[in-house]
This record gives sequence, C-alpha cells and structure tokens, in this order.
Amino acid sequence: MKRTIIQNCKVFDGRNPVVHRKSVVIENERIVSVDDAAAITATVGDRNDRVVDGEGRTLIPGMVQAHWHGSYEGLDFEPPPVGLEKPPGYLMLIAAKNARLALSRGFTSVIGAATGDALDAQLRQAIDDGVVEGPRIMPCGRWLITTGDSNDLPEFWWWGITAMGSQRICDGADEFRKGVRQEIKEGAEIIKLFSDSGHALLYGADFVAMNDDELYAAVGAAHDRGKKVRAHVTAKANILKCIAAGVDILDHVDGVDADCIDAMLSSGTQVCPSLYLTKAILDTIAAADREHGTETINEPFFVTMRRDYDHMCGILSIANDAGVCLMVGDDWGTVMTPHGDYAAEMRLYVDECGIDPLDVMRWATHNGARGLSMADELGSVEPGRLADLVLVDGDPTSDISVLADPSRIVGVMVNGRPHAGVFTAP
Repeated sequence: MKRTIIQNCKVFDGRNPVVHRKSVVIENERIVSVDDAAAITATVGDRNDRVVDGEGRTLIPGMVQAHWHGSYEGLDFEPPPVGLEKPPGYLMLIAAKNARLALSRGFTSVIGAATGDALDAQLRQAIDDGVVEGPRIMPCGRWLITTGDSNDLPEFWWWGITAMGSQRICDGADEFRKGVRQEIKEGAEIIKLFSDSGHALLYGADFVAMNDDELYAAVGAAHDRGKKVRAHVTAKANILKCIAAGVDILDHVDGVDADCIDAMLSSGTQVCPSLYLTKAILDTIAAADREHGTETINEPFFVTMRRDYDHMCGILSIANDAGVCLMVGDDWGTVMTPHGDYAAEMRLYVDECGIDPLDVMRWATHNGARGLSMADELGSVEPGRLADLVLVDGDPTSDISVLADPSRIVGVMVNGRPHAGVFTAP
C-alpha cells in the first residue's frame, strides 16, 4: 500500500511542546508512525512512497472551528431575520465557500452553532460525497428560542413571517422536545439553545429565556438520541443551570466565576468563549465615536459589554490553568468578523488574556476533537489517529500570529487526503 511520508518537520502533537526533526508516515487515512527522521529515511522508496519534505516546518493536528455559522456573510447590527437575508440556495453557496476557506486556513473540522434550512447537514453530505471540498462538519440546525426572545426580533412581528430562517420558536417543554427531535430528523448532531441574553444581545444577561422545564426537556430529548447540546448563555445563574442540566458546550459564559469553573471541571462541560466579536464591536463603536465626536461607547449597553469583556479577559487564564476544556470559534460572518480571520480570535487570547500560545493551540486541536466527540480519532499527531494534518511555516505554539498569514498554511490534509499546498504537489 502506498504511503505518504512527511519528512524533516517539527511536530506539535496536540498537547505537548513541539519536537524537532520528525517524520510522519500516513497509510490510507491514518497515521501509522511518528519517528525520528533518520529512522524513516532508510525505508523511503521501498513501496513507491510519496515523500513530502517538511523543510523544518511545523506539522500540527487539523484545527477545529467550534462555533461555526457557515452561511453568515456581512451581517450587521440591523439584519433581516437571520437566515432569511438570502434564499436558501444562495446561503448554501456562501456556506460552501466559507467551508473551503476554513479548510485553507487549517481548520479541518467545524462544529455548527446554528443555521437555517438544515444547511450544515446538507453541506456535510456534499463534502462527504466529494461534490464540494471542505472540512468535516458536526452539523447544527436552527437555534431553539422562546417567543419574543432577544433573537426573535420584535421589529418584524407584523410581517407575519412563517419561514423560520435560523431559528425555531418553542414555548414549553413539549415544544422544545419536538423542536429538538425535528432538528435531529433534519440532520443536526448538535442542538443550539438560547438560554439567556447578553453577549451583544439587547435584553442583557439578566433576561432568562428558558425555564427549567424547557431546558431539561431539550437536553433530555437530544441526549436520548445520542446528540449534543450547546447553549448561548452568559449569566452566572444560567451557566450553573446549563451545567446541571447536562448542556455539553457553553457559548460565551460572560459571567463565569470560580463557582462556574468548579462546576465545569466536575461535569466536563466544554466552553467556547467567543470573545473576538465583542472586541470587534467595542473597537468599531469607539472608532466611530472618535470620527464623529460622539460618546456612544459610554451608553449603558456598551459599558456593560466592556465590563463583561474585561472580566472574561481576566478570568479565562484562570479557567485555562484550572483545566476547563476551552475551544476556539466565534461569530464569524459579521461585517466586523469576516470568515477567514480565525487567527484573530486566537491572537486575542494570547495578547489580551495572557494565555500561552501552546495552550491556545491545544484548544484548537486536542480540545476541539473532544467537542466533535472524536477525541480518540482526531486532535493529535500520533499513530492510529486519522490523518487530519496541517503543515505550517513557523511554530504557532510559540508565535500564534503565523496562522494569520494564509501563505504560511503550506499544506492541509483531511482523512489522509491532500487538500491544499505541498500535500497536493505531484
């Protein structure tokens, strides 16, 4: 059987510091060995092997975008209902484009965070069937939300809209159970809930969207069918409720504190802090104020947002050091956070939260594999794992900024199949 051998590279295995002068052997879709370069060199050519010279670059596990809205593009502060800004076919083309973009940036997997019309599930099928190129996808469906919640935009009520876009309205435990089951029927493997507001939503973190019966019904319905649940949640009380109910992934958690960290560690709950959009909003408003001589940034809504952002920058390193399973991923696709700028979020955690680049790379690889429920298959460069691999010109575990330059992502491989750069060369 023909092998692919990546010689003369450094290796980040997903957890430990980089090791030098390694060769990695891939057979079919799996890594079969990671050895010193000299040990592999002697066998090259014995079986018509395909040899790639790593030229001292760093081989890393494929990264995971753990909060992915593939169909978002250019959303601003006054969108039409999300998921209805364009027809479904148009939005699918956007999602396919952004899937290829994520792959080219070294993200070989994405975890859906809500989309309309079952776009994630359909796109995954097209990728699996070879119709289009893209990363592996854990599909999400519509977010489940109560009537009149902060993402059930009240300014459109008189339109009489029957198309759901990216949301499904549920009220009461039975409707949430049915909503979960319908999303699973349409292909979702992870269910998105709006547990409360906050994190750039208008009603603020004290607005509780779901009561306990609704929350437990939704989580139970998903887990009964072997699917995961993620929740937009910001207030401490609701963070603790979501953990107690068994929500698998918490998005944002702006009000996290020591009690929440302890609960996360006890339960194994995973977290997507998704801080970059908050920073982008604050920076954009501050720049507009300077240009126009206004003081919008001092309005209560933005003062609260700045307070939450500063709090998160301070506590994330504590959560990380304690061992909370943190992941990377944000609300890409707004006018301020275009798809493809994924490394900007990772730089934020290093530059503004004081977290070691090595740890942020663990979030993107090893922890992301856990989010996919594929911790035994992905997130590491070691024998037996699926060959989702990225070759980087530089060492992102010491300088995370190298990931911001697309030209430094020099090779991408998914399931042992080359998708970009030097891995595709004859």
